Amino acid sequence: MKRKLSILIILVLLLNMNLVYGAAPSKPKIQKLTGTIEGLNFKENKITILDYNGKRHTVKILPSTIIEIEGVWKEIYDLFFGQEVDITLEKNTVKKVVGYPEEDPERDGYIMPGTRFRTGTILFLSENQIEIKEKTGRSKYRLTPATIVIKNGGSVGINQVKVGDKVVLTFDDIYSTEASTIRVQDEEKHIEGILKGKINLVDEKNKEILLKSPYIYKEGIGFIPYKDHQVKLKTNGGEFYVGGQNIKFKDLKKYMNKETYIAFDKAYGTMNIAKLQIKEGSSKMYQASIEDIEYGTGKMIVNKNLIHFNPGTIVIKDNRLVDVLNIDRYKDVFVNADTIKGKPTANFVAIEGTSILDDRIDNTKIAIYRGKIEDIYEYGVKIGKINYRFDHLKLKDDNKWVELNDSERFELTEDTLIYDSQLKKSIPASYFISSRYINLNDIKDKTLRDRVKDNFYKNKTAYFVVKESAFGRELLALNITPHINEYRQNVKMDYSTIGEVKEIDYDKGTITFTKVKNFNTLNNRWENSADEVVDINQGVMLLNDTPIPLDKLYILRKGTLGYIIKNKQSSIDQGYVILLED
Repeated sequence: MKRKLSILIILVLLLNMNLVYGAAPSKPKIQKLTGTIEGLNFKENKITILDYNGKRHTVKILPSTIIEIEGVWKEIYDLFFGQEVDITLEKNTVKKVVGYPEEDPERDGYIMPGTRFRTGTILFLSENQIEIKEKTGRSKYRLTPATIVIKNGGSVGINQVKVGDKVVLTFDDIYSTEASTIRVQDEEKHIEGILKGKINLVDEKNKEILLKSPYIYKEGIGFIPYKDHQVKLKTNGGEFYVGGQNIKFKDLKKYMNKETYIAFDKAYGTMNIAKLQIKEGSSKMYQASIEDIEYGTGKMIVNKNLIHFNPGTIVIKDNRLVDVLNIDRYKDVFVNADTIKGKPTANFVAIEGTSILDDRIDNTKIAIYRGKIEDIYEYGVKIGKINYRFDHLKLKDDNKWVELNDSERFELTEDTLIYDSQLKKSIPASYFISSRYINLNDIKDKTLRDRVKDNFYKNKTAYFVVKESAFGRELLALNITPHINEYRQNVKMDYSTIGEVKEIDYDKGTITFTKVKNFNTLNNRWENSADEVVDINQGVMLLNDTPIPLDKLYILRKGTLGYIIKNKQSSIDQGYVILLED
């Protein structure tokens, strides 16, 4: 009996020890991660996932990682912001990513707020509605005052969303067409330029093409030789056209050595095709305003010439790829057209100028006035004549200054930027308003103190930056220029310039603008110019309607669009009003 018990105990001990020599190795720990894509870093091959518990995870995609969408193997470039994914990890290594299309029948039903989404490019936008171009076609969705707009990681106003932006719309109700959030994808997707060249290689495996003998479009000039002899471009979600016919990427092999036009972006250092159009005939270039346009027949009149267009026409506005329906009458354009069977057909249309002074989505408008400070009230200021012969001026959206006879009064607030450009000093609103008690001892600067004490600013010339709406006219910024004498009625001293921020010198207080255009008041056209360095020490600067003091220049981003008013007193480009929009 004792022997049997001893044998039993030994067997139990051997089982508990798991007999190391014959034990099967433990299986690697498999983890599952489910959520939506919150970030894509193609340069480092990383994606950030927001799981359904509100936690964020950043994982690295390896060459061995399987990416699958609808049963087909894909690449990281095929994933998109807001996409729902399942990730399989083994020892913290990503083995597989399964991405789901925007509409997956298996996932219909109850949704968590924000987990239903649509992605696409904005075709049209109003205060109450947005229309986007999706993979499956065009769709319209409702907007309300509760719709949140997110751009550059923060909440912004609807005016900072532009036609041509790539967006993700989210919804809190599976059955509603009301978007709860508009998330604008980053500026990496803005059009970097237009290339022209011959197709030398079509690589289906790597989804890229090689362009030889490339040229790049330079505004107002046309196509000039590109810096490299060959250019490699990814086909990341791009569109491909022959005339007005949409074709598949693999069909490009039929057009080897054919010249082609390509609108490209430059995300994370990689050149990506946004839209490609095969060249079909001899080219002509036109630069003028659109006199008339018929969308139904695909025709427009530019400089007395009848030019055709189609869905394959590449249209660029504000560095964004937009729909042909966004070509508006009376807009200045540069058109590159191929003559096909005797008909000029636009393959590329660049809509010139800027939208900063246009009517905006929320029915507001930014206006710039030039005149004298006729009177100062409690939270109000009145603009008067520049001199006894010269009424005050308003810059219209056609970039022309016009005289106005009627008296104008603007609302002044504590947030109004009031600046003495002669002293290069800001003036608090409470010091500027004459009808309120002011403790002069609070003003440390003696010159400024004396000016406030003597009511110096009445009858001094100034630039008035005004936000106009149905609710009134709010003075956003007032640049007082007592050192500038305006005495000639027929000589225009104020000039408009547009461009993009290229470089900022914080010490000198200057901004270098690239893609510069100056408005020629003789022929009423924007004319291309070289990069310009603008001195902003005597100017008022606003970014998206918000005044920016000189010590906050670091918040500006390269590529931000600028509209500058300069007053030519010398050879120096001195900016007095700088409106910026990103």
